[in-house]
Amino acid sequence: MKRYFPSFVRNILILMVFLAVLPALLIILYSGLEMRQAALKDTKREVMTLARTGGEVQQGITLSTYQLLSTLAQMEAVRSRDGEAASAIFHSVIDDNPRYSNIEAVDIAGDVFASGRPFEPTSLADRPHFQQALEDKSFVVGEYIVTRVGQEVPGLAFAYAVTDGEGEVLCVLTAVFNLDGFSFLLDVAALPKDSFLAVTDRHGVRLFYHPRRETNPVGEPIVGPAWEAAKGAREPGISVHAGSDGMRRIFAYQPVSLEEGGQPYVYIWSGIPEAAALKIANQVLVRNLLWMLLAAGMAFCVAWLVGGRRLLDPIQRLTEATRVFASDNTGARTGMQDAPGELGELARAFDDMADTLAKNQRRLRTIADYAYDWEYWIDPDGRLLWMSPSCERITGYPPSAFIADKGLLERIVHEQDRACFRVHIEAESLKRVGENVDFRIVHESGFTVWIDHHCIPIYDEDGVFLGRRVSNRDITCRKRMERSLTESEAQFRSLVEGAPHAIFLQAEFRFAYVNQAAIDLFGARSADQLLGTPVLDRLHPDFREAVEKRIRRLNTLKQPVPRVRHVYLRLDGIEVPVEVSSVPLTFEGKDGAMAFVQDVTEREKVEARLQQAQKMEAVGVLAGGIAHDFNNILFPIMGRSEMLLEDLPEKSTARDHAAEIYRAACRARDLVNQILTFSRRSEHKKIPLRIQRELKEVLKLSRATIPSNIELRQDIAPDVEPVLADPTNIHQMIMNLVTNAYHAVEESGGWVSVSLHRKESESGDLPNALLFPGPYALLAVSDSGCGIPREVMPRIFEPYFTTKGQEKGTGLGLSLVYGIVREHGGDIRVYSEPGKGSAFHVYLPLLQREVPDETVEPPAAYPLGGAERILFVDDEEAIVNLEAQMLERLGYRVAAYTGSKKALEAFAADPGAFDLVITDMAMPSMTGIQLARRLVAIRPDIPVILSSGYSDAITREEPAKSGIRAILHKPVTKGDLANTIRRVLDREARKR
Repeated sequence: MKRYFPSFVRNILILMVFLAVLPALLIILYSGLEMRQAALKDTKREVMTLARTGGEVQQGITLSTYQLLSTLAQMEAVRSRDGEAASAIFHSVIDDNPRYSNIEAVDIAGDVFASGRPFEPTSLADRPHFQQALEDKSFVVGEYIVTRVGQEVPGLAFAYAVTDGEGEVLCVLTAVFNLDGFSFLLDVAALPKDSFLAVTDRHGVRLFYHPRRETNPVGEPIVGPAWEAAKGAREPGISVHAGSDGMRRIFAYQPVSLEEGGQPYVYIWSGIPEAAALKIANQVLVRNLLWMLLAAGMAFCVAWLVGGRRLLDPIQRLTEATRVFASDNTGARTGMQDAPGELGELARAFDDMADTLAKNQRRLRTIADYAYDWEYWIDPDGRLLWMSPSCERITGYPPSAFIADKGLLERIVHEQDRACFRVHIEAESLKRVGENVDFRIVHESGFTVWIDHHCIPIYDEDGVFLGRRVSNRDITCRKRMERSLTESEAQFRSLVEGAPHAIFLQAEFRFAYVNQAAIDLFGARSADQLLGTPVLDRLHPDFREAVEKRIRRLNTLKQPVPRVRHVYLRLDGIEVPVEVSSVPLTFEGKDGAMAFVQDVTEREKVEARLQQAQKMEAVGVLAGGIAHDFNNILFPIMGRSEMLLEDLPEKSTARDHAAEIYRAACRARDLVNQILTFSRRSEHKKIPLRIQRELKEVLKLSRATIPSNIELRQDIAPDVEPVLADPTNIHQMIMNLVTNAYHAVEESGGWVSVSLHRKESESGDLPNALLFPGPYALLAVSDSGCGIPREVMPRIFEPYFTTKGQEKGTGLGLSLVYGIVREHGGDIRVYSEPGKGSAFHVYLPLLQREVPDETVEPPAAYPLGGAERILFVDDEEAIVNLEAQMLERLGYRVAAYTGSKKALEAFAADPGAFDLVITDMAMPSMTGIQLARRLVAIRPDIPVILSSGYSDAITREEPAKSGIRAILHKPVTKGDLANTIRRVLDREARKR
């Protein structure tokens, strides 16, 4: 080996030692800087944690204060402004909650009328928190103040507006909170010396500072750099600068707002001296540098003193070990642990350095290996350099599988996303810019996983491309939630759009959304005609003021409102009665509400018809009762006049008088029958009837009386099935309708139309009709006359209501028609406009079977009696006397009684003394049916004839159960009486 001069060897050795020491020195410096950065990072996290904790405490204070003030606002002493009672309550609250400096109640003029502390008359009218609470009518947080009431101390003010049920402010409650309680947070945190915790209001004025310093007084604004960093911020932040005392600190601030995302009302501050944060890191760095310098000095001494050839081989070994270590072989060591002297120290220092670096590298690798996301590194040539073990959790394949099989990365991509993935890879290769894309991969077990793929190109400080760093995150759960949210939103929109009732959203008094039913309700062609327009424009003027108050209550107070009725205006001006219920909500950041609207036009029509039907029913009940009493009065008049006609000689004046009385009584009887028909208390014989025959007969009679200048139109379908009806009633109904139509066009001329068709009704085909689905005969009578005024329409079916002259009607025509239609199970509808005529549509249920031709038998002559014995009972003495005489003239023997009890006693004394019983229905103490039951109980075969003014109280089953063989309807003529008695007696004789 070449011999070197000592000085040259020394210099070479010194140079080698220097080169060996230099990397270690750089590593120590780098490690020291890393420790400093880590210390700063930990300190920032610590100071931010303290600020956030203070923010949470402040939010708790605000919430408890809101709950306290809202509870006090409900107390009667506060609402009635009873100062003495309210002050006692406030004093008790402050004793239990000493963190409050005071609680006061202030009237709307700003004068304090109640306080938890003793006070002199004081005004808070100039306090911003009082003014804001009075204006917003809500709970607000104020700024830094010094209390005027009680103990004058600084604090944070709160205010709560006490309102009545109408939203008007009664008074304002205020509370001042002493923030000294925050000091415990700093004490518990055990931060370094000169650390602090502070609270400022929204303007940066200190409300609290712990520990207290003269350089940081409460009530003064904080330093400019700190406030410039935090002013207006709604998220927490960190800044590093010199404070009011000149010390450089790491500051953290936490804004606190009443509502999320709102304007902060206080800021929580914490700070730690930067020097204290770096103290340990600086000590470690200095210590390591000192040790490194010591080791280097020793090595230089050895090189200087020893030198020579004996040191060349160890130096070469150390140099070789350094080269190996520098080639990324962290396991390389000098192997000179036992070498003596400074060279051995240098070797051991090198090995210690290598151990430290290897340990740090293992730590970094461990951190990378335990990364939650799937990470890997690709070199510029596309080779996979490294992959985190988390890939196996996401893909099912270990890292070695990807390193061994380069194409595996592309093959696990879902076949539907593979083309997109290739385009992404090509774009990354060409552009060399950061890209991200979502795609699916197929797990090794076969299920699908959604991946959020981020690819970032890596460059060194010289701009040399080093490869790509890729991070993949499993977002399968997020995708599922997004899909569920999309489906839920679609379902909700489908429900709202398909809702049968109108739904719309209003934001700040304007339409923000309308469904299809709302578009139809307002008569719009599309939603664009409504969106953005004022809601109040669609309200009838009579309802706008009330609705405006409801909307303000919804938007401002966020309170629901009860369901109400009002009237909307369509775009064409048509009024639509509706029922509306609303709930408050926030739409796209604006206060508003969702309204549910139901068109009640048809319901109001149904309610009106139901009221009309109930009124007609009530009138019918009254009319039936009057008719019954009138029949009892009319009965003797008809009977006596009929007997007078038999007794008086022909062509005598007295007989003519009796005939006039009889005819008048008959007309009165017909009038009573009309009343009973209207009230449905008369009994008629209903048979299968073809309406065509009655129509033709009525039209034939009408044509003779209607002037020729009035056109009589007819459209009668021959194939309409029969109805179950009384022919007389149907004839009378048609005649009244045709007569009314004729009177409507009598003066001006025109036409009268009568039509008959079959109408098949499904559910909903006849709106507002009281009908079941099925086939109906539709009889329509219309005219081209003057029409019916709108104000008259609700009363046209009332008895005795008429707009005609006295000579043209009594007002019973349409009421009679209504009674006949309802008695036959049908319904009647009226369509009329003033000046455009009227139309009456009558619906009668069809039988749907063939009806044989009707045959009419001639009436039989009045039969006389055969000396049978008759028991006659009625509570009207005039009727009893009349009937007894009529029966005796017919040849019967009669026992007449005016009381049912006396008649029962007479029958019980001798049941066989009578062949027939005739009894009135309505009698005091015992009705005719009750009497019949008692008689049958005594003698089962006794026949009974029941006489009644109306038959509502008699069911079809009752006569048979009570032994009643026939029913006579008052007033009874002599012929009806004779025929009925003879028919019953002859039938009983045939039975025997």
